[in-house]
Amino acid sequence: MHTKKAMLLNAALLTLLATGCHLLEHPKNASRRFGRMFTPKPFDGEVADDDNGEWNFVGDEGRADYAREQDPDPWFGKYLMSDKARSIERNLGIDY
Repeated sequence: MHTKKAMLLNAALLTLLATGCHLLEHPKNASRRFGRMFTPKPFDGEVADDDNGEWNFVGDEGRADYAREQDPDPWFGKYLMSDKARSIERNLGIDY
């Protein structure tokens, strides 16, 4: 009777372990998929359309009671921020 329990326990453990292995991906496939995640795609560099100043009135109307702010460090805004980010801050009333 002791051997039947041991065999049943071994079969149960083997069944549990075998099903878990099928859920995992092969390491070679996983590393390939992980590498593809960081590979640039052709559409990654697309830039949004420029607004051409069509939304500049929003900051003027929303902050009509306040004077426009001047950034104390204009170098950061000119050289490290994108055109889109500068456009957003300009609409919020911050000039460089």
